[in-house]
Amino acid sequence: MGETAGTEWKDAKWNRIEFVFASASAMEITEFSVRGLPVPQGSTRAFVVKGRPVITSTSKGLSSWRHLIASEAQRHATRIYHGPVIVFLSFYLPKPKSAPKSLKYMTKRPDLDKLIRAVLDGITHVLLRDDSQVVAVFAQKEYGDPGVIVQVSEVSTKESEKP
Repeated sequence: MGETAGTEWKDAKWNRIEFVFASASAMEITEFSVRGLPVPQGSTRAFVVKGRPVITSTSKGLSSWRHLIASEAQRHATRIYHGPVIVFLSFYLPKPKSAPKSLKYMTKRPDLDKLIRAVLDGITHVLLRDDSQVVAVFAQKEYGDPGVIVQVSEVSTKESEKP
């Protein structure tokens, strides 16, 4: 593959991302924030006790964090989205006292992808039928008052609604 073909492919991909973002901006947006220490999804473990399967999570406080997210999503939900959606997430975590004041972005644990999974599970069946509807996620984590800001926007799938 030549250099030009690679550039065209990248340009087409970025144009598609810009289209998805623009079409989401034109649609209804559900936005809410949840105060509290964000808890990552973590891994689940399954084992058998007295012949019955038991599934546990390695993240303490995960169920209460997801419940907080679901409760706040329910307060702001006007409907359940059925089409493709974009999710924007801004996570804020407490800055350690030992960290320099100029430090804004968090490059330590928890991992951003695990924080995202916890939020998506929290809004499933409240704002979304299924988290497989999410076609794009824009997320960040930085230091600040603990919590998350969530924005969910349906993406236009109609030709006439393209920007």
